[in-house]
Amino acid sequence: MSREPSKSATIREIARRAGVSIASVSRALNGKPGLSEALRDRILAISREIEYRPSAAARQLISGKAAVVGISLGRQEIELRPYYILLYQHLTLALHEQGMVPIFFAHDQTATLPEQAGAAILLGGFPDDTRAAWLIEQGVTAVRIGEAGEGFSVAPDDRHGLYLVTRHLIAQGRRHIAFLGGELAQPTPHPRLQGYRLALAEAGLTEQLMSLPHEAVAASLTSYRALRRRLAEAGGTTLPFDALVCATDELALGCLAALEDHGIAVPEEVAVTGFDDLPVLASGLTTVRQDIAAIAATSVTLLGEALAGKPPRHVSVPVELVVRQSG
Repeated sequence: MSREPSKSATIREIARRAGVSIASVSRALNGKPGLSEALRDRILAISREIEYRPSAAARQLISGKAAVVGISLGRQEIELRPYYILLYQHLTLALHEQGMVPIFFAHDQTATLPEQAGAAILLGGFPDDTRAAWLIEQGVTAVRIGEAGEGFSVAPDDRHGLYLVTRHLIAQGRRHIAFLGGELAQPTPHPRLQGYRLALAEAGLTEQLMSLPHEAVAASLTSYRALRRRLAEAGGTTLPFDALVCATDELALGCLAALEDHGIAVPEEVAVTGFDDLPVLASGLTTVRQDIAAIAATSVTLLGEALAGKPPRHVSVPVELVVRQSG
């Protein structure tokens, strides 16, 4: 008598039994090159033995060319950002666990994506980003990791996160709170800037914006240079701010270095906060933690829904304030 398929049978279990990586199992299940025939047969035999059954989302995804998912960056330079490296790692794992084969595409390679992939996850959205619409025209289903808009998308609750951290500073008695982020003059403010403004408006405080240029260099170096210039302009006068709310952890690290070089005590004279709670980088930094693994997993779930023809939706992933020494 045949037994019921094990609900716990997953690609991870196949990989463990075969002594190979999840990526190798994915290649074997999808008939992709890169494995010896002996190893492929062994992996397939194990999958039959444990009666592996992909999830509903995976069954949609592993149909034809859609088994290959292109992970597309918005701009080439964000490859330098630790946040996107971490997100890419989680996306790779989430896709492999569904039997998918991820392929990386830099922004200037977007035109080649439809030739190699049947679906895409888009990172690093920016104003006038037309990738999603263009890919759909080419028959490639796309999910964005970014702000709500047309189609399927997922993002951390940026607005609420910056609201929380700004309210935290106000509760400490900070009254001259500056926001530091990239290209703040955009017609539609980023949700993180919106959260900062909401908290200030409720407290009756005046905003201070420090807009950074879009540069193909490390974010920390950009913020360090900008704040050094601002402090030099202030000279020996009273500091124009008693707190810096930074759009990312990396920007906050640059500000911490600039303040230290000027002999300004943190948090006694100026509090500094970030956003992301990146491992190692955010040590000692008051910041907003986002669940990067959950964002990656949700994007893969949405991809399955999109391929199944379900109505588009946006998912906002909750965030959390983490208070440490810097503010």
